[in-house]
Amino acid sequence: MNEKNLKLEYVNSSNPLKIGDLIGNKFTITVRDIKPEDFLKISGNIGALDYGVPNYFDSQRFGSVFDRKFIAKEIILGNYEEALKILLTKYKKSEKKTIKDLKRYINKNWGNWEKCAKYIEKNDIKSRMFVNIIDALNSGKSYKEVFKYIDERLRKIFVSAYQSYLWNECIKEVLKDYIGKDRYYLEYECGEFMFYKELDENIFNTLKDAKFPTIAPDVEYKGRIKEIIDNVLENEGIELRNLENINYLDCKFPYNERKILCIPKNFKTSGFKPDELNNGKYKITLEFELNKGSYATMVIKRVFLGVKKSKKRKR
Repeated sequence: MNEKNLKLEYVNSSNPLKIGDLIGNKFTITVRDIKPEDFLKISGNIGALDYGVPNYFDSQRFGSVFDRKFIAKEIILGNYEEALKILLTKYKKSEKKTIKDLKRYINKNWGNWEKCAKYIEKNDIKSRMFVNIIDALNSGKSYKEVFKYIDERLRKIFVSAYQSYLWNECIKEVLKDYIGKDRYYLEYECGEFMFYKELDENIFNTLKDAKFPTIAPDVEYKGRIKEIIDNVLENEGIELRNLENINYLDCKFPYNERKILCIPKNFKTSGFKPDELNNGKYKITLEFELNKGSYATMVIKRVFLGVKKSKKRKR
């Protein structure tokens, strides 16, 4: 496949690929529309990559989050109507017009399930999730009961999004233990990322291979890890044992450990060159490799920290 802005090349293998086979990813990314006055800032940020980047889960993980509300969190708190309202009425600009129109209609007629069911039939909506949920509500099922009609993969996405957010919040607390000043903040869908300018060599050596666990209700945490997790959950208004409420969805919060820092390997740059698509502006191409599970977009955010929407303030 070779289309505008999209090229896919088939690479064969003598053995089939399986989950877990991935070692890492290699990226070549061109960033455009750069102003000359930003060259110095960007160059300094590239140099700071030697100290790595916080290994946050980035925006791609949070497609089910709207207005910083998590479906999984609402379910944990027993707010099934609110959780369902997020699912059935909130939408992204990128969604199909038919689905956006449907969600707007459901929002306007929330509670009148017979009317919503007629709209679905009249407009020939094919989505089984919407058809099944609205039919179930129209037949008298509760908000809690209809979550069983949501595909298991989608339910796991809800859980993964909230667990990833909690991990991000924990990592900010970890970094605050080491970074007294020069904290930089950048907004994203769920709150703020916190970055550092650079790290003391001893601190970097401590953190570069360190991991932090995900939050799971069936794990006994100790020491500073427990303190951080308890503080993050307290800010969320929940307790560790409350996470077991998600079991209703036949899902759970899985335990694993994730590296605190993401350190790009084999980093190369083209330098600044005239941008042929934006008159008077410049572009730069970045090449690097990351271990699996790390986000290239976090590296890009760090490279352009202080250039775009980032902000620095005292905390």
